[in-house]
Amino acid sequence: MLFSCLAARWRQPLATWHLTGALLLLAMAGQAQPAPAPSAVAQPISLTQALELARRNAPHLQAKAYQVQAAEADITQARTQRLPSVRLSGQVSYGSTNAVAGTILPIGTVIPSNGTLAGVNSYNAVFGSMGTALAEWSPVTFGQYPAQLARAEAARGYAQADADNEWFTQQLRVAQTYLDLLATQSLRRVREQDVRRVGTLEKTITRLALNGLRPGVDSTLARAAEAQARLALIAAREQEADRQARLSTLLGQPGRRWQPDTVYNARLPLALALPPATHPTLGLQQRAVELGQARETSIRRSYRPRLSLLGATWGRGSGIGYNGQTDYGLGGAAPTRFNYALGVGLVFDVLDWPRLRAQARAENLRTQGLQAEYRQQQLELSNQATLAEQRLALAADRARQAPVQLAASRQAYRQKLALYDAGLATVVDVTQALYALQQAEQDQVLTANAAWQAVLLQTAAAGDFSFFFTHLTP
Repeated sequence: MLFSCLAARWRQPLATWHLTGALLLLAMAGQAQPAPAPSAVAQPISLTQALELARRNAPHLQAKAYQVQAAEADITQARTQRLPSVRLSGQVSYGSTNAVAGTILPIGTVIPSNGTLAGVNSYNAVFGSMGTALAEWSPVTFGQYPAQLARAEAARGYAQADADNEWFTQQLRVAQTYLDLLATQSLRRVREQDVRRVGTLEKTITRLALNGLRPGVDSTLARAAEAQARLALIAAREQEADRQARLSTLLGQPGRRWQPDTVYNARLPLALALPPATHPTLGLQQRAVELGQARETSIRRSYRPRLSLLGATWGRGSGIGYNGQTDYGLGGAAPTRFNYALGVGLVFDVLDWPRLRAQARAENLRTQGLQAEYRQQQLELSNQATLAEQRLALAADRARQAPVQLAASRQAYRQKLALYDAGLATVVDVTQALYALQQAEQDQVLTANAAWQAVLLQTAAAGDFSFFFTHLTP
């Protein structure tokens, strides 16, 4: 059988030999030819530069910073609650002086009318005036002020933890999109190379079919393979455009094109142990628990009494004299009698306890829910760290096998071309070998990128983004 194949091979015309040699040379040249540059110039950018742009320009990070500042202002406001209050008031009135005896309960707005009880109802009006200065200070609140301050500080801690977690999440988003863009660019170059190779193959098979050396269906299948390769290239360009837009959005630089550092495609990361760091997400959950506990404490302590020191001085003027005579002019527009008073007050709402107890219990249940979420987050991060370690190990195995696969696929493709030229293989065999070569080239360019994706997953589980860059240090 072998000798019959060789005999058939030697009986082919010389023109077929030239076509075979040209086919092999063009196929190998198509593999080595570099991809054409994109129409728009892409700006080179390192991952460190991308993270710095995102930190400066991301609006949602600025919003988190404002929330931290607002929480700090709330602490300042809580501290001012210890200051005494001094209220000044003054008025000049003009009205009738009819007064009646009786008691009025303090509900709604009550306008007092004082004076002697007249025998008849009179609508004659006189001037009156009042000026007061009331000072109140509560030095003893039985823990209410400290609870309010602790609540404000817990809110500030939560706002800061929220900002830190958002920044860490933003770093992960930028790095993920950065690596995705690099992968899609590499995939696009593979597709461009494949289009050139398939185009050369289609032209060669079409010539053979036109010369009657191959059936016409072979040229049809070759055109279909070329169209499929071009569609794959279009899909790769669409993915690249999508990643470019995402990265520009994250960096706050619309309408820009970026060229990531190819070190993440050319170099495998080092295998390192996760650092013992506090994860920002766990820190945020812990701060949320502490804030809930501070709220519950503040609610419970608000039931306690408040001891206040009071002081007041006031002046009173009236158009009615001490002897009952009425001055219908401007008499009474200025204060003529002055008083002062000092006192100690104690305020305690005895029946407020049921309402506050229900409110405190609701806050306690919410806090217990936050604690359960904290445990759930711990479980997810632990499993994520295990998965990342396994992916990194598998990526190292893939890196060892990808070159072997690529070399074997190239050799198989050349052999199928030679067999097809000798009439010992069909165009379907060549197409299958071509698809295997395409997959091998794709796996080769994405191997290192997949390893860095696993490192990024490790970083997300570690909670410290500097861990990602330590893999670049020899």
